[in-house]
Amino acid sequence: MINIEKIKEIIEREIAGSDKFIVDIDISADNKISIAVDSDSEGINISDCISISRTVEDVLNREDEDFELEVASAGLSSPLKMLRQYQKNINKDIDIVFKSGKKLTAKLTGATADSIDVEYKEKMIIENKKRKQLITKNETVMLADVKSVKVAVSFK
Repeated sequence: MINIEKIKEIIEREIAGSDKFIVDIDISADNKISIAVDSDSEGINISDCISISRTVEDVLNREDEDFELEVASAGLSSPLKMLRQYQKNINKDIDIVFKSGKKLTAKLTGATADSIDVEYKEKMIIENKKRKQLITKNETVMLADVKSVKVAVSFK
């Protein structure tokens, strides 16, 4: 059986000293190894993925156990999974899907291991005003209440 901890150790040696980090490692029942990596600054390019893939392939022995290997960047369509990703995306717009089904697009203003701080605009009825007014709201969202968070993609 291929060990996730062994693969994690191999990758961490490869990316040591850089701003790259492991987002996720998954091994399926049929030995398909999927690795997602990210970076604090410029992102992950194809040569980074190739380098990590070759390093893992060199250490794991196909004679002992056959496997399929996929190394990819944690892309825009991937949900944020770890604190480091949230911190990297502070001041960017995010799409939040709550476990209740509610959806919210907001600007990420802060992050901790348990919660995120967001800022968004909402139309509200204000006393002595005829129409709803656009009000800026700041809120702390507990990650335990969240199904997924993704960086919002805008083509404006």
